[in-house]
Amino acid sequence: MTKGTISRRGFMKAAAATGAALTAAGSIPLLETTDQAFAAGSVERVMHKTACHGCTNCCPVRVYTEDGRVVKIEGDPDGPLNKGGVCLKCLSQIQTVYSPRHVLHPMKRVGERGENRWEAISWEEAVDLAGEQIATAVKKYGPYAYWSARGGGGAYIEWETSGLDYTFGGCNSLASGACQCAMPRDFVSTTSVGFNCCVDMDNVDRWVGITDNAELDGTRRDDTERVFVLWGSQPHSSKAAHGGHGLTDARSNLGVKTIVVDPYMTAEATKADVWLPVRPGSDCALMLSWIHHIIENDLYDEQFVKHWTNLPFLINPDTRLAYRAEEVWPDYVNPAADPAGVYDTPAYVCFDAKTNSVQPFPFTAPENCAVDPVIFATATVNGKEAKTAGQIYKEEAEPWTLEAAGETCWLDPERIREAIELYANADFGGLSNGVFSDHQENSSTAPLGALAIDALLGHVESPCSAFQNHGAASRTADRPTQRLGVFSSTFERYGLGWTTGLTKAENDRLLDAIVADWDAKGRDGKEMQRYFFQSRCDTMGANEHKGIHQWQTCAPKELRQAITTGEPYRPRVMYEMSGNKYAVMGPSLEWKKAYDEQDFVIQQYPNMTSFTVQTVDLFLPTTEWLEYDSYEAPGTHFNRHYARCQVTHLGETVNPFVSPYQVAASAVEKLGAENVFDPDAYKVPFFESLEAARAAWAEQMGKGSWQEMLDDIDHRFTEEPIDDYMAYYQYKEPVSDGLPRGFATMSRKVDVYSEAMLRLARTGFPYMYPFDQPACDDYDPICTFKEPTESPVEGQPGYDPEYPLVITTGRLPHFHHGTMRHAPFIREVMPAPELKINPETAAEYGIEHLDWVKITSRRGSSNARAYLTQGIAPGVLITERFWNPECFDETQETITPGIEECGYNIMSADELQNPCFATNSYRAFTVKIEKTERPERIWIESEQFQPFMPTLSGEPVTEEVF
Repeated sequence: MTKGTISRRGFMKAAAATGAALTAAGSIPLLETTDQAFAAGSVERVMHKTACHGCTNCCPVRVYTEDGRVVKIEGDPDGPLNKGGVCLKCLSQIQTVYSPRHVLHPMKRVGERGENRWEAISWEEAVDLAGEQIATAVKKYGPYAYWSARGGGGAYIEWETSGLDYTFGGCNSLASGACQCAMPRDFVSTTSVGFNCCVDMDNVDRWVGITDNAELDGTRRDDTERVFVLWGSQPHSSKAAHGGHGLTDARSNLGVKTIVVDPYMTAEATKADVWLPVRPGSDCALMLSWIHHIIENDLYDEQFVKHWTNLPFLINPDTRLAYRAEEVWPDYVNPAADPAGVYDTPAYVCFDAKTNSVQPFPFTAPENCAVDPVIFATATVNGKEAKTAGQIYKEEAEPWTLEAAGETCWLDPERIREAIELYANADFGGLSNGVFSDHQENSSTAPLGALAIDALLGHVESPCSAFQNHGAASRTADRPTQRLGVFSSTFERYGLGWTTGLTKAENDRLLDAIVADWDAKGRDGKEMQRYFFQSRCDTMGANEHKGIHQWQTCAPKELRQAITTGEPYRPRVMYEMSGNKYAVMGPSLEWKKAYDEQDFVIQQYPNMTSFTVQTVDLFLPTTEWLEYDSYEAPGTHFNRHYARCQVTHLGETVNPFVSPYQVAASAVEKLGAENVFDPDAYKVPFFESLEAARAAWAEQMGKGSWQEMLDDIDHRFTEEPIDDYMAYYQYKEPVSDGLPRGFATMSRKVDVYSEAMLRLARTGFPYMYPFDQPACDDYDPICTFKEPTESPVEGQPGYDPEYPLVITTGRLPHFHHGTMRHAPFIREVMPAPELKINPETAAEYGIEHLDWVKITSRRGSSNARAYLTQGIAPGVLITERFWNPECFDETQETITPGIEECGYNIMSADELQNPCFATNSYRAFTVKIEKTERPERIWIESEQFQPFMPTLSGEPVTEEVF
């Protein structure tokens, strides 16, 4: 066995054999004669600094090479959060960059889809073929024939796909995340508190649990009680060295207590002060019980709620929107109005305890407020009975006593009480709303519930708060403003969208200037604006699920159905910029039918996946992160923004920000610039060459060149001073109009009652302004509970005795979504998905520990190995999304794409959607189980993963293609 092919298992066996020989024979010769020149030589070990891209965070690392070959990765001790720590995903990059599955040249399919037969071609041929296929589809069927896809874990490209979409005038971009990951929480946080925080402990820099900046050294300076609530959040699994490390530090060094709400006893739950194993899908009922208990027992922060939230606003019963003062008193003069007509700070209406009457409620500092607003009240306004937003919330929560929540959520009411009171009585706290809700029908209402809990307790921009604004840029000199949809930059490019905090006149002036700029370039600006608006209306599912505008994506189910049926039109040529869509989107087999209808599919990614084998026609190899330069948005790490710096480069892999530029340029040339909607759109997010990208990123970093940045190896990042980065209670600071800064929301307060949800449903506001998108049914402006469409509760409409068990999924430390299934040492540790099941449930089905189990939903079946544990309630199951690249390994007698064997999302449902965000039900649906045998082709034993061991470490370091 040569040095290049020995496996870790083989090494251990050889070491054991050597030890046995020593014991049996005593002293034996251990050294062999070797070449003297080799022995006298030396190997130069070079240390590099870059940042990991194993997940959506960015842990700084040290990477060591010998003669250009990567031999070691370790965490950078200078990292503010990881502090030298790294996770399995990071350490396995050596295996994935040198993996035999790492594709080094463009590949064109030569067999039928699913046969896994390819031929290597040149980049010139690949780019020409991709451009020709896009151009042909656009010429023949129109611009909507082209569509893009992104996301899904490990993908380096997200919102940037819109640059290609609107080059050609296309409108559909399918994100594996978005509807299913963070976008609903992003919408709620940006519209309700005025900034994007996604409210997830995985991004631990949002709330490190400190009361002054000196505590970054890990030393307590007071005896305040701090409590974190991790609601469906798993930092130790999703981002172990980042959020997990930070949470461990907070718990051990700062005495932070934790409450965990999760169906499964996660790593966080094992250390929790209170663990609530909630029934999957019932979270909103539990949130409403927290809200009810906080209100009924006067545990809320009365002054914060009165003066910094919209809960005291009286709501018009006809419009469901808050009354403006001018609606009640037409001659009212708002003292907070901007004399220059630029900034907008509305005055609302409240019931005043001082005068016992309805009064105007202008924005001002609490100490200067002329009224004492009542939070929970009913009053007559303009001859109609009106309730405050607080009263509406109170009545919605009223049925949800501790006992009612206990029955619905399968919890002990006293444990619910213990959790609420621990949190409500803490000096500082924050609630981490994890990704659980992004996978369920309640994706719009659960984040509103989390917001309501923290707003009632005053946990906003306070130490430990999940709702935390960071950086000097957030401490504006004027009334704060924001343009919604940070991932929807093309709205602004074509003159659509409302900037919150500005007046209508100022918004119109800004949009008119964009239109005029297009006119100056020789284009009809009004027509560009109108076309973009219409294309967003024509985006699949956009009229019913308007929340998809937040990240400029499309509704998955509606897209799938359009491809299959051709109605209202059929997208035909796909450019996929992420990994395994079959693993991360469901129902997988229904998606297979849709992809089979595609005329041509292009994919860029470092390695081939189930999606590649089953669906792709042209594969463009992109860099692994050790081959990768960038300075993109996910590079933040506390108060630093790290550059990722190339350590090596193999074959003809291309930076993922470069290949789309080349493909788009080819297609535009074939179509003619005059025949496409915006021939320069792709040049905004993408780059012609790596050198062009490096120059742009260096400029963003304030450097003269990329090389200048590289030369200072200990400062490959930009940094905000910690005192600017960590600034609490920013909303209280005075700004230019003499008022407190407040929040970048419509009311300038925390909009706990979400008017944004109502306006969005009715007109597409704020994204579609100055146009009105066709209306749909209102989206709920507060947290409400709806029993899941498929329910495990007898007597509920969605109960089916054939499918009596409820299933959910979660994160693992081994993988990020669909990544790393070809990393051999990780697969040795986690060879197959595990079905966590209570022993009582397992006994009912004759299932023992590590038995193979067939899991079946109303859509399809998957398989996993039983893991019996008391860490999950009877009747509840949890397993992982999985796929098996060994199923198309060349050692197999016959192959499959490796998704039907253990593909969780074969079972998930896209007919059970959230109305606002088109979120599919990846959790909280019902299944049945039975004992089965291990599926054919699935590897379990360590030795079986030998074909995944690195084979490319001898490859030379190569130059860039572009």
